[in-house]
Amino acid sequence: MSRRPPRPGRLVPALLCAVLAATVLAACAPPRRAGSGGGTLRVATVTDAGESLNPYASKQSPTQELRSALLYEGLTRLDPAGRVEWALATDMTPNADFSVWTIKLRPGVRFTDGSDFTSADVVASIRYLRAPEHAAQGLAFVERIDPNAVEAVDGLTVRVGLSRPFGPFREIWASVLLPMTKAGSAPGKPIGTGPFAVRTFAAGRGSTVERFDGYWGNRPKLGAVDLIEYQTQQAQANALLSGQVDVASSTSPTIAKSLVGKNDIELLDSKGDFTLRIGLNTTVAPFGDARVRQALRLLVDRRQVVSNAFGGYARPANDHEAGTPQCPAPDLPQRAQDIERAKSLLAEAGQSTLAFTIATDGLLPGMQELAQVFAENAAKAGVKVEVSRVTPTEFLAKWGQWPVFIDFNPVPYLPTVLGSLLPGRVGNATHWDDPGFVGLAGELFVTPEARQCPIMNRMHGIEYEQGANITPAFADVLVPHRAGVRGLVPDVNGRPLTFLTNVTVGG
Repeated sequence: MSRRPPRPGRLVPALLCAVLAATVLAACAPPRRAGSGGGTLRVATVTDAGESLNPYASKQSPTQELRSALLYEGLTRLDPAGRVEWALATDMTPNADFSVWTIKLRPGVRFTDGSDFTSADVVASIRYLRAPEHAAQGLAFVERIDPNAVEAVDGLTVRVGLSRPFGPFREIWASVLLPMTKAGSAPGKPIGTGPFAVRTFAAGRGSTVERFDGYWGNRPKLGAVDLIEYQTQQAQANALLSGQVDVASSTSPTIAKSLVGKNDIELLDSKGDFTLRIGLNTTVAPFGDARVRQALRLLVDRRQVVSNAFGGYARPANDHEAGTPQCPAPDLPQRAQDIERAKSLLAEAGQSTLAFTIATDGLLPGMQELAQVFAENAAKAGVKVEVSRVTPTEFLAKWGQWPVFIDFNPVPYLPTVLGSLLPGRVGNATHWDDPGFVGLAGELFVTPEARQCPIMNRMHGIEYEQGANITPAFADVLVPHRAGVRGLVPDVNGRPLTFLTNVTVGG
């Protein structure tokens, strides 16, 4: 997700109490306060002046998504191994053709204002997500829901009718983009059921969330979490070294290596399916030509990408997205650098003197480094590549217009397909539209989970041959932290800081 759909989308004006620019919003604090004790975890995060508390906002940064994961919950969720598990729902049962689903909700759940979570809140949340005028970031995942066929059967049962059958219904609700909020609370003052509640919020500066003692699950051991925003990864590292924060949420391999062992700093290394990828806009010549896209993939020295762009904290990828924990990898030859074949394909396409610019905001570790390694590789075939670093605001303002750009994807395959690989999705900034891929996606969506793997692997094959993304590596997500922080767990999707229930912080 890509930026799911793009951080996929962050430019939505600061809604909610954030209109009080650059002020701390104590007025947004929930009636039910956090419990005392447990300590405060101070997390350095990336700056996002356009952030809001609205979990449905059309464009969200990693910082906003992290905060949302602490405040709001979905009907299902992903565990650190990437498996779907029940959250606010305890069961989902389809009819015979997967066109109607009945959802059973967890009893005894309360919102952070103390009110009960019921089927009425689920109905309201789904209808909000489904309404195109709200431009919710998760709309692509629920477009098959018929908003007129969502009804509360009783206080803990919801029936959802679809416009077209859809088999992987349980999986989509694990997305952080599909949370449940109290009916009528979004977008102005959204109220969730998460383990934490908002105490303060200042867009572009930071926020504090505090433990919700009425939480239905395992109550956090922490009393609060401070999310403190910094402009650069080096600024985060400096704050960690000086003791201003306990965790740096975003760091490059070079910075991580320089930190470990200093001032009792340790490193959490999440190995998994997180990808940085180079997107090729198929509506901009010559990137609509599959020969050009294939040539550019053949220019990449994946071992150099792993060693230079990611400092060894990665493994080679093969120009397709990751699968799911239950599916084996597709049987495709590992693509290797082939300069002569790349030059031949470019000559066939009339592009022997190709030159272009890769745009990136460099917001995440490895983004700019990946672009630079690619530029070095491309020069061997006479392809001239420049790297342009722009502000996050400019990058997202022109989302879908950049001819070539660096994107990221931390989510499993099904939501990736729905959000960024099918035509017309906000997350699909390459505008890729392959009829064979679209047809297989339609087949996947009506196939029971036990029979999905072969279909996914055929889809990976189309990405490998015809796709619009160059995906050279699966990158580790590195989180340096002070030794007194205990209980952090690695996450296959690269979001370890969303699992804070068992985390403690000491001296």
